[in-house]
This record gives sequence, C-alpha cells and structure tokens, in this order.
Amino acid sequence: MWNNRPIIIRIKRHENVHPFIQTLHAQHVPLKRVVFREQEVIFETNMRYLSKIRRSRSRYRLKMTVHYADELHVFRAQLWTLLGLFIMILIPLFCAQVVWRVDIEAASPELQQQVEKTFKETFKMETPMSKKGLPTDAIIRQELLEKHRELAWVHIEKHGGRVILRPQESPKQAEQTNEKLATHLVATKSGVITHFNIQNGERKISVNDTAYDGDVLVSGVIESGDDHVFVGAKGEVFADYWLECTFKIPTKLTMETLQQKQWRVLVKGIHSEEVDYVQKKELPNWLDPYVSIVEEQQTKKMEVVLDESKVDSLLIPLLHEKMLRSLPAKTVIKKENLLQAKWGNGTVEGKVLFLVNENIASPIHGPQGE
Repeated sequence: MWNNRPIIIRIKRHENVHPFIQTLHAQHVPLKRVVFREQEVIFETNMRYLSKIRRSRSRYRLKMTVHYADELHVFRAQLWTLLGLFIMILIPLFCAQVVWRVDIEAASPELQQQVEKTFKETFKMETPMSKKGLPTDAIIRQELLEKHRELAWVHIEKHGGRVILRPQESPKQAEQTNEKLATHLVATKSGVITHFNIQNGERKISVNDTAYDGDVLVSGVIESGDDHVFVGAKGEVFADYWLECTFKIPTKLTMETLQQKQWRVLVKGIHSEEVDYVQKKELPNWLDPYVSIVEEQQTKKMEVVLDESKVDSLLIPLLHEKMLRSLPAKTVIKKENLLQAKWGNGTVEGKVLFLVNENIASPIHGPQGE
C-alpha cells in the first residue's frame, strides 16, 4: 500500500540474468514490460519488491540500476501525494472563511482615524474572525453614515480574508462668509439641551435644561455693569426632541445594492457606449486615445416583500434613513419607536416616533446695543 510506486530495473547482460529472472518469478515478484536488449535487460515492477530484487541480484552478482517510472508524471497516485493535495485544497478553503484584516482607506489621515475609531467602538471585532461574525455591508454602512454625517457613502470591498472600507466624503460647499455676527441665537424648537459648539457669545441656558421655541440660547451682548458690550453670537446648540411622523409605503420594494468593483478595458471603435466609472487608469499619451482602463461600480436590483417579520430588519431602517435625509446636517436620530403599523392593499402605513438630536439655534440680528 505504501510502496506501490512503479520503478524500472536495468540489468547489464550476463549469463546469470535468466536464473535471476526465474528466481524472481519463484518469489512471486511481478515483472512487466520485460525487454532483452544487446547490452541490458529492462523490466518494470513496484517499489515494495525492491528489497527482494536486491537480495537476488547480490546472489547472482549482477549490475543493476533503479529508476522511478513516474518521474515525468505531474500527479502520482500515492497516499502521501493524495494527502498533500487534500491539505493544499483544504487550507485555502479554511482561510477563505476567515477575516484576517479590516482596513480603512480614506482621502485623509484624519478621516481614516475617525472612521477607524468609530468602527472599532461600534462593532468591537477582533481579527482574525469568522466571516459569519462579520456584520452585513448594509449594517456597517448605516452605522458609519449615521455617525459621520460628512460622508456621502462607504464603499466596502472584500478580497479573500481582507475587508476594505473606503469612506467617501460629500462634496464640500463653499461657505459664505458673513462678517456681521448675530445679536442672539434663539431656539427654533423645544427640546432638552445636550451640548454646545459656540465660537462667540454667552450661554443663557445649561446642558440638560429644557429650551422652548423662541428662548435665547446664546446672547451676543454681554453686560458689564451698566454698559452692554456687543461681541456677537455664533455657534450651534444641540438638543433632543421627539418627532412623530406618519408614513405610507408599498410592501413590494425594489432595492439597489452596490456590487464589487471591477476593471474594464474599453477599445475605441469597439465599445461605443458611455461608461460611468469610479476611476480611470493613466495610460501613455500614444495609447490613451485608443484604449481606456476604467473601474466600474455595478449595481444589482432585487425585489423585497415587506411583511411583519421585517419590521426591525427593514422597515425601521428605511424610515430612519428617510427621516435622516430630510433633517439638517449634523442631525442624529438616537432612537425610534414604531407606534402603529397597518398592512393592507399592498401598502403599510402607520406612525413612528423619533428621538432627534439637532442644532436648534437660529441667529437673529438687531441693534448692537439691544
């Protein structure tokens, strides 16, 4: 079983060759393809009989050489070869089920550190880990977009045991500078103050206090004895408040998911269609007019039926994202409670209550001594 590897025996012609071969037959040594030539005798057998052959050769004093018959074979049908092949296949399959690294590639080191910190604090993953323990792309993207409002999208790529997150920032709008500071910052909504981001002015309310619509949050006029000094008010004041909304959406939804990016070679004259690409490789000037190498971002559409079993996994996240898009920048939805939901006639309608954290400060202008 262990020594069935085929071998070729070459024996120099001698008067003892025939008695030698007869002895091997008597010992039940299988001989295949026996060839008698002018200078030598050649035959094939198995490695397991080599010890018997050597003892007989010594007895008849013959000169013998041994060669493996399968030296030129790519695959040898041996137990060790099969075992090695099995291990060679098993190791990549095992490694493919493990996430070894999670890398974040951002446009700036600051953004990379911020997203990396958020990712570690939110998911608390230790690599290496099983791919079954990795959250879905939708959950990872939702958490990062919610906590980093400056991001437009998070591209997620998976290459073997490596996961790459590429956060993409929203286009920055040019801020209009206005040298004229506001007299006061007043509340546009009622809520519980959570934190301040003030550049100018004096706070008129504290954290955890309740502010009402129209209250002065930050004053740009500081009292100094009988005098009033205008310093201007500028900044943000964030507060929590509850927002109740009604909704009505169809139960059959068509959703688009981003697929893995892929590179494509376009040849002018053959590919005439317009291609929406993420990035393009730079080619030599003499080749660029004729060939383009672009990276495409494919999307996949899928039909989803919304039922009662998908309230937490699909309905709430949809309402969360829809509401978040309608609110100002830097707004965070901390919590959502589904008050009621009613299915019928291919739609679902109801009410949902959101706990919103938003900048409620609005500047007002007036006389500087006001």
